[in-house]
Amino acid sequence: MNEQETLQELYDRIAEQANELSRGWEIIFIDDGSTDSSWEVVEKLAKNDTEHVRAIRFRNNQGKAPALSAGYAEVSGEIVFTLDADLQDDPKEIPRFLEKLNEGEGWDVVSGYKEKRHDPWHKVLPSRVFNLMLSKVNGVKLHDHNCGFKCYRLEVVKALPMYGEMHRMVPSLASIEGFRTTEIVVEHHPRLHGVSKYGVKRFVRGFMDMWSVYFIKNFRERPLHLMGGVAMLCAMAAGLMWLLALIPLFPDGLRGGLLAAAPAALFAAPVLVMLGFLAEMITNRHYSKEHPLPIVDRIEPLNAEVREKVTSITSFGNEEESEDKAKILVADDDSTLRRLSTLMLGKEGWEIVAVDTAEAAMAAIGPEFDAVLLDIYLPGLSGIEVLPKLKAMAPFTQVVVLSGSDLAKDGADAIKAGAFDFLSKPIQKDELVETLGRAIQASRSLRPISREKVG
Repeated sequence: MNEQETLQELYDRIAEQANELSRGWEIIFIDDGSTDSSWEVVEKLAKNDTEHVRAIRFRNNQGKAPALSAGYAEVSGEIVFTLDADLQDDPKEIPRFLEKLNEGEGWDVVSGYKEKRHDPWHKVLPSRVFNLMLSKVNGVKLHDHNCGFKCYRLEVVKALPMYGEMHRMVPSLASIEGFRTTEIVVEHHPRLHGVSKYGVKRFVRGFMDMWSVYFIKNFRERPLHLMGGVAMLCAMAAGLMWLLALIPLFPDGLRGGLLAAAPAALFAAPVLVMLGFLAEMITNRHYSKEHPLPIVDRIEPLNAEVREKVTSITSFGNEEESEDKAKILVADDDSTLRRLSTLMLGKEGWEIVAVDTAEAAMAAIGPEFDAVLLDIYLPGLSGIEVLPKLKAMAPFTQVVVLSGSDLAKDGADAIKAGAFDFLSKPIQKDELVETLGRAIQASRSLRPISREKVG
């Protein structure tokens, strides 16, 4: 917001680092309701670099969390960076973030730590106290939770809920989903342009958000444990007040107050229990249908039946036997999903070929395929980018797109690019089989009556 003086230099610094590291990169500017010429500067940058610059403009100022949420929804690269536009964070640190992320410890988030801050003491001291408390309460030990300069793996930003002012809680929210966070010391520069957008109220709000995350982390799957515990305390308090009221040593006024307060405490106990049961019902519905388990890998023994199915991926017998079998190409970089979908679809009597990149999908595709199951977030060339190429190479083949998020934009982009349908992970077997069955029928209805065999 209102950073017109910094944007050109920010772009230049990021581009310098990005061009050294990768051929595939992008910058997404989020204009959070600026009232200066920030958007005009961004438009100029986008016009001069149509390949790498994208931008989103809010109608009015929404705050950092909604801005991050908009950016999280748009990103598609394997690695995602966030940083403020005020040039206090230096893009020259980008290679160090990547080095830490890939050092072999299994990190998912790398957060910056401004060991030497160029901010006034009345901002630094409360921030130090807040970070110490947050590390203790939520169990993620960092010097600076709120540093805007962070590096993530793509699956992290797609999994994080970002609303209100939860941008301060990114490491804590990530830990709830099982992601691991570490930090590196980064250089912090004094602000040369514009003014800070944060005041004293942010510490009060941050304190409240800290306890919100603590509740989510410890009780989101078992709210009755919290409500029931408080209900038991209320019942015990009611009994204690009645007991104290019977002691004649206390003044009559105090005993009367205790006798009046005890029924209220006792009445609160069943109310809290009922609220806990209601929360449990809501939680049960959500988790049974929507919440994916944080599975990142799987090892299964290969019994005779499974080995037979795995072998059938590359060899289904002679051409005469497999001529009428539907042929499906699965393109997904998740080895577990490739394996499970291959076994699942193989049981339907379909011939499956599985690959892990868009380039491999283009090499494998041919007119004999009836359908393609295509992950939207593939390394290198994305699913959306490769989809038109696959359609051009196999016009009758129907493409079903998979996404790890449930965003309407992903589905709209997929359909616009020529997809037959769009499914959200985690995959439900019945839905997957039904959708691919329709795709196969659609493919065969479009083909000439006599299907040529391709050698």
